Amino acid sequence: MSSKLIVKTAYANIYSEPKFSSQLVTQALFSEVLDIISSKGDWFEVSQWDGYVGYTHRFYLSDNVPNQENKFLVTDRFISLYDSSDFDNLMMLAPFGADIPVISNDKYHMTESINNENYFFMNNTSLVENNSRNKILEHSKNLIGSPYLWGGKTPFGYDCSGFVQQVFKSINISLQRDTSEQIKDKRMNSVDIESADIGDIIFFDMEGNGVDHVGIWYGEGQVIHCGGEVKIQSIDDDSHKRLRDCILDVKSIGKLLDE
Repeated sequence: MSSKLIVKTAYANIYSEPKFSSQLVTQALFSEVLDIISSKGDWFEVSQWDGYVGYTHRFYLSDNVPNQENKFLVTDRFISLYDSSDFDNLMMLAPFGADIPVISNDKYHMTESINNENYFFMNNTSLVENNSRNKILEHSKNLIGSPYLWGGKTPFGYDCSGFVQQVFKSINISLQRDTSEQIKDKRMNSVDIESADIGDIIFFDMEGNGVDHVGIWYGEGQVIHCGGEVKIQSIDDDSHKRLRDCILDVKSIGKLLDE
């Protein structure tokens, strides 16, 4: 058995136990390479790039792990993958955050062989202002309306920490998977909400039991977060719980950006 497998589907669900009835804890995205810890039948215990461990099923995976030298990071909500450069037969939608090994030319990208298939997509990357904090907001806005899903890490559904982790991964900054670990990141310093800059990370205690929610500071008294869906919301919106009253910590990302 190979020590590494690659996700061949748009995403792979990862569970707390080797059975579909167990809790969905996270997801791996198309072309993500997983380290295999152990196997039992059609289930694999796997470790992801962020060290997160869980169980996933064989039917999401391939042992045809290609060259990883040249990669294309998806920052649109989805990109369409086709079976040829004619772009007639749609095969899959690759989600935001997928980091795809490719062979490229001026007109289109072709993926390296994944599960003995090559996929094609257009070379039409959107232009985003070359400022990391602005990129965070632009990439976040691409995901507005994505529904909440416990354990989710794709536009088909995010949880709050999965949303934040994937947005920061899209600018090549690695964060831990869970909010309880993200808040401990020693690369970030605490600041007052009045001093928050766009892209800073806001942690909340919504239920009075410690950190249980996270979002990204959007500026002008607003956060972009996944609460029911990915949305921009005023911290003074009192339609449910006023977010301002639940702020536990505000973390500056200045050091992450080498500012």
